Amino acid sequence: MMELSDDENTLVSAQAIAAEPDDIAPLSAPIVIVGSGHSGYQVAAALRRQSKTVDITVFTADDAALYSKPALSNSFAQAKKTADLQIEMALDWESRLNIRVYPFTRVEHINRETKTLLTSIGTYQYGRLVIATGATAIEVPISGDCSHVFSVNDLMDHDRFTRHLGQKKRVAILGDGLIGCEFANDLIASGYQVSVIGLGQWPMSRLIPRVLGEALQQKLSELGVQWFLQNSISHIEPNNDSGSIVKLSSGEELEVDIVLSAVGLKPNTYLAEQAGLDVERGIIVNDYGQTSDEAIFSLGDCAQTSQGWQPYIAPINQMLPALVNSLLGKFEKAEFVASPVLVKTPIMPLSIYPVAAQTQGQWHITQQEEEFTAVFNCAEGKVLGFALLGKQVQSTRNYWLGQIDLPTHVVTE
Repeated sequence: MMELSDDENTLVSAQAIAAEPDDIAPLSAPIVIVGSGHSGYQVAAALRRQSKTVDITVFTADDAALYSKPALSNSFAQAKKTADLQIEMALDWESRLNIRVYPFTRVEHINRETKTLLTSIGTYQYGRLVIATGATAIEVPISGDCSHVFSVNDLMDHDRFTRHLGQKKRVAILGDGLIGCEFANDLIASGYQVSVIGLGQWPMSRLIPRVLGEALQQKLSELGVQWFLQNSISHIEPNNDSGSIVKLSSGEELEVDIVLSAVGLKPNTYLAEQAGLDVERGIIVNDYGQTSDEAIFSLGDCAQTSQGWQPYIAPINQMLPALVNSLLGKFEKAEFVASPVLVKTPIMPLSIYPVAAQTQGQWHITQQEEEFTAVFNCAEGKVLGFALLGKQVQSTRNYWLGQIDLPTHVVTE
């Protein structure tokens, strides 16, 4: 999930909960949240702001530490270690919000009839349930020795990656998309030798047109990034110097110390599928955040709203108020507004409003010196998306956001 780069835009600040009158009738069982990432935490914090007494329980498979996920892909240039990215420990926010948090606890099954969860430490009753299980980094099958292949999708991943990287310098990034480009800029600016391997004809080919992708590629190349596009890793062999020899499908070979896999995310929908909830690419929710079971809600990278599957911070924050009010019995629909995705490539600032895959239309591109404005129009001329590459053109972002024609429903394959 990699979209708003400032920490203050990705986590509600750790402030004391306001003492407000509580007029919410207590549920017969707790509101249970599965997942403690941005979505899970925001639901818990927003619930407590609205009710001092509602019973809230969080189950999470990790250590439940709070951190800004977008900060994972620009930590090196800022000289931040994993510990610097951690905002609050599980016990601290558990105490501050007066809720119950179960770290390192997996939810294995949902029984919708009895409203119970089977967890790794036993069964637990819920009154209403929020599935906020996020998404998992896609694993590309690679033959050979993959002991030096890592992905960074959460704080523990970041810790493993940085500890293994240590004083080594040669990094191969598998994936030429948004996250791959962010890490390429971050690592090359921090003194690492970076090679990017990807299937696209140009960087971020699913999100931006060729001319913008090639311009971004050129700027990163000037910093020293090497590109191996329309390519993939076919095999990895250990090298004598403790690194790896990466063999590409093109026949080329690279000597590297570590491989960072950044090929995309897969929504964690297994609990919903197991429970028989409606799932397309993500868990289907209505504009109240409600799944096909009226007592079960979903938010975040695992969910799919009327706007489609959008693994970005802004759509999560826009759905949050409606979902929390619905959990407390005050149903109101979410209000979606066009919000940009800010890509952390400081060598060439980029903001985009992504166009859904298979959307019919055409890019219209204008260039001002080295900067580009690309607008995606449908046949009727409506603006469905845009991409702004360069520092100066970012000043036009609000104008183009105002031109966006939001969909009423998107089916994401």
